[in-house]
Amino acid sequence: MRALSPWQAISPEAKARRKRWFLGVGVLFVLVSIPFGFPTGRDVITAWVLLLLLAACGGEWRIWRRSVTHDWLPLIAVLFLYDFLRGAADEVGRRFVDLPELIRDEAGSRTDFAHVLPQLRADEILFGWFTGGQVPTVWLQDRLYVAGDVQWYDIVIVPVYMSHFIVPMALAVALWLTRYDLFRRYVWTLVVLTLMTLATYAAFPAAPPWMAGLNGYLPDVARVTSETLQATGIGTIRSAVARGEAYANAVAAVPSLHSGVPMMVLLFTWQLVRPVSRALLVVYILAMTFTLTYGGEHYIVDAFLGWIYAAVAVYGVAWLFRRRHVPPTADDAEVAAALVTPR
Repeated sequence: MRALSPWQAISPEAKARRKRWFLGVGVLFVLVSIPFGFPTGRDVITAWVLLLLLAACGGEWRIWRRSVTHDWLPLIAVLFLYDFLRGAADEVGRRFVDLPELIRDEAGSRTDFAHVLPQLRADEILFGWFTGGQVPTVWLQDRLYVAGDVQWYDIVIVPVYMSHFIVPMALAVALWLTRYDLFRRYVWTLVVLTLMTLATYAAFPAAPPWMAGLNGYLPDVARVTSETLQATGIGTIRSAVARGEAYANAVAAVPSLHSGVPMMVLLFTWQLVRPVSRALLVVYILAMTFTLTYGGEHYIVDAFLGWIYAAVAVYGVAWLFRRRHVPPTADDAEVAAALVTPR
C-alpha cells in the first residue's frame, strides 16, 4: 500500500484551512520578491520551502515539525554542507597538480588555480567541425551577443538559469505531497548527485569559459546572465554563504550541476509523467545547455558530464534501494500515521 504523506493524512480541519495558508504564503512571496528580488540563495529558498510545507500541513505545527525533522532535515543539512565545502574544494586539487594561476576579476584582486585547457580543447575537438574550430561559447556569442544591448533571448535565458535554484526543491515538495513512497529515494538521489559533483570539484578544479576569456585563453567571454540582470535591474536574493568570499568557488565548473539537475529530474520522473511532460523536460535540458554555453558559464562537455553524473545518481540509488529487498520508504506509512496520531 502506498504510504500517505502528511498532505493526505492531516485532519479535515487542517485541510479546510490549507487554502488560506497557501494564499497567505503566495501573497507574502510576492510582497517580499517585488522589493528584494527573486530568491536564489539556499538559505532563502529553504525558508520558503519550510513555510510552504507548513501551509501544506494546514498550519498544524506538530505535524509540520515532525515532518521536517524526519523527511527534510537530512537533505537540507547535506545541501548546506555542500555550499560550505564547495568554496574550499579547489584547494584540494591544486595540491596534487601544478595548475595555472588565474585572475577572477578585471582588477586581478583575486586568483584561482584551475585546469583550463582539457575542457576547452574537448569542446573544440567535439564541435569544431560545426563552429570552424571555435569553442561553441565563443561561436554563439560572436553571432548573438551584443554588448550593452539586451536581446530578447538574453532575457529568456535568465529564468532558465535561475530555475536551477528552484526545480530540485520543487520536485522534492511535489513528491512529498503526492508520491510519498518515492520521496526518500529522490532525496538520496539528489544527495548523491550533489556529493559526486563536490568530490569532482575538489579533485578537478576547472575554469569556466568566462574565466578562460578573462585570462587570455579565449577571446573575451561575457557572462550574459549576470550582465542581463544588471542591465534590466532584475533583483535576486543570494545566499548569505554565496556572498561570503571564503565560500565562493569560481572554478567549480566540471561537471555542470546546472545541467545535471534537469537530467536527474527527467530520468527520475520518466516513468511517472506523460509523454508530453517528458518532451517538455527534454526541451528544458536543451534550453539549460544553450543558456550555460551561450552565457559563458560552462562548456558543452561540462553539461555532458553533468548528464552522466545524473544517470549514475538516479540509477545507482534506485539499484541500492532495490538491493534492500524492502520498499524504499517502508517505514513512511508508520511515520505518516504517527504524524497525525494525537499524543
